[in-house]
Amino acid sequence: MISDGQGEQALLLVVAGKAKVSLLTADGNENILYLLKGGDVDGQAALFVRHPRLARLIKAVYPTTVIRLRHDAFQDLLASSPLLARELLNSFGARLAELEVDNSRLHLLDAKERLYAYLLDWERDYQSSTHLPASDDQGRGR
Repeated sequence: MISDGQGEQALLLVVAGKAKVSLLTADGNENILYLLKGGDVDGQAALFVRHPRLARLIKAVYPTTVIRLRHDAFQDLLASSPLLARELLNSFGARLAELEVDNSRLHLLDAKERLYAYLLDWERDYQSSTHLPASDDQGRGR
């Protein structure tokens, strides 16, 4: 599908099938980085910035259907749809906030405190997804 960093600036969405993403080492061996399966995306950054792809190989390992969204087409879509652009920006903002929390936990909390914080987050997310009342975490020891 893509080889040696060649290919247009595009996001790939795997609709069905599987593809492997790998790098070739200097001695010609293949180093598999990860697998893409139905629903996975690769190359999100290509939608926003123009830069050459890494010298990697993306190859279907089963019959695979992909959708390729080119940089230029995506930029045109954003220009024509302010609502989409706003929602995408809000999504990125939420992700940035999550990364800031994760980064501060990594640098400010020890392993036990990080685990406790992640478990509290998981509990909150689980309760909100199942519409359970939030439990009171007072009285809980660390």
